[in-house]
Amino acid sequence: MVRIIKRFFLPKFSALGLRLGRSAHGPEWEVDNEERIVKFGEYVYRLCYHSAVSLYGLWYFYDKSWWNNSMGGTKNLWILHPNHPVEPGMAWYYLIQSAYNVDAMLSLMELSFSMEWVNPFAYSSALEFLEKEHIKWSPTIRGDFREMMAHHIVTNVLIFGSSFYRFTRIGSMIFLVHDLSDVPIDMSKLANFVKWKTTTIICFVFMVLMWIVTRLVIFPFVIFRSVLFESYEFMVIKGPLDPALYEAYCYIFYLLLGSLVLLHVTWFLILLRIGWTLVRKGETHDYSEHKSGEAQHAAKKRD
Repeated sequence: MVRIIKRFFLPKFSALGLRLGRSAHGPEWEVDNEERIVKFGEYVYRLCYHSAVSLYGLWYFYDKSWWNNSMGGTKNLWILHPNHPVEPGMAWYYLIQSAYNVDAMLSLMELSFSMEWVNPFAYSSALEFLEKEHIKWSPTIRGDFREMMAHHIVTNVLIFGSSFYRFTRIGSMIFLVHDLSDVPIDMSKLANFVKWKTTTIICFVFMVLMWIVTRLVIFPFVIFRSVLFESYEFMVIKGPLDPALYEAYCYIFYLLLGSLVLLHVTWFLILLRIGWTLVRKGETHDYSEHKSGEAQHAAKKRD
């Protein structure tokens, strides 16, 4: 269903990017910016999704006990586990988020690779078939492909693991802090794609502030801290869980969540590099799209 919805809206969003680019830079802008137009459509779709689920998350979770320190805060993530009721609103939230994240990983692969379908029997030998490149990097590949693919793999493992072991409460917290910080990211990328410099700078500053609050403060020092220190206390010491069973699985979740923290720090360094380029040169280069910067990427295309 997610793929059907996306397939319907992406061409319309890309057409919007084409119209905006033409109006801002002239009709010749289209010739050298086909990749940009494709990615513009992708980020409009992402902005619509992240805005919608963020608003729903803020509305649905605002009175939940695990978000409210006066009601026990993150201790409620573990107290009475695994007997937490899963309300229909939470179930649908998880289903939609799961579908989107699986699709996001597949879409990243589609944007990153180009495949040539050939008849293997047309080659005289297996060696000749293997020597030819049938899978190549696509021109639309992201500059942070490795980090983003690692993030998608870790995220999807956490989604299905948390659903299976009924850790939906902490999973919903992780979803929400990511979605809130993704909204200004999408806005900043859209503004940069059509080269609206002032709007890009405003969105970039907002993005950095949201990134610090959600991914560098709330995620490691509220959510991850609770996993490391409160989960054992309330599930094992004060709960019914066998310590051996806890230790059999806890380190897997420690590793996955710790990997997300490291990826957040890595991306923050990329953001600092973008900000430094903006201050030093007055230019807005998105190194998460092209590792060498957009000007160098464009020069390579011309060569």
